[in-house]
Amino acid sequence: MDEDSSGSVGLRSRTASVNSQMYAIPEPEEIDIQLSEGSSGSEFDDSDYDIESDDDVGSGGDAFLDRMVPETSNTFVMGQLDTPMFDISKYLFQSLSQALNAADFSEAIALQTRTSGLINSKSRELENLSQEVQQKLRYFETRFSQGAQTSKRISRNLQHISKQVDKIGSAFETRYPIEFNQAREEIFERKP
Repeated sequence: MDEDSSGSVGLRSRTASVNSQMYAIPEPEEIDIQLSEGSSGSEFDDSDYDIESDDDVGSGGDAFLDRMVPETSNTFVMGQLDTPMFDISKYLFQSLSQALNAADFSEAIALQTRTSGLINSKSRELENLSQEVQQKLRYFETRFSQGAQTSKRISRNLQHISKQVDKIGSAFETRYPIEFNQAREEIFERKP
């Protein structure tokens, strides 16, 4: 590589990449001229327009703005509205509408994010509660099975003891009938 080609890589062009005249709002007279001329443009001289616009910018820009947006106060009173090429109210309304739509969209995303976070936290909470309930259920199942075994054992013991008491009672009744009847009468007298 030679010096010129390596040095030109770092240099940028100083010319504008976008022609600002493409976005300029034409005057109503210019529109009439352009429409009457067609596409030739031989009667319209760009150099005169550039000189006028440079003078307008030098005088403060008010004359330029007055020329770009014609006054319509006289025609408005008469009921005839001279609509300019650039409708300011429409532009402001569209800009405001887009801003509000963007705000609504961001509010909707924020609401969706909050709702999603709330749903996620509630689902985690439900999952934790479900695990706790399952642990308690297993605990109570083991307690119930132990209680069932204990109750069976106690009922067997009670049946065995009641049989033992019946045997002892019949043995006392046959061996000691007088004492047995006296004890029975005392028990009946104590009851109200």
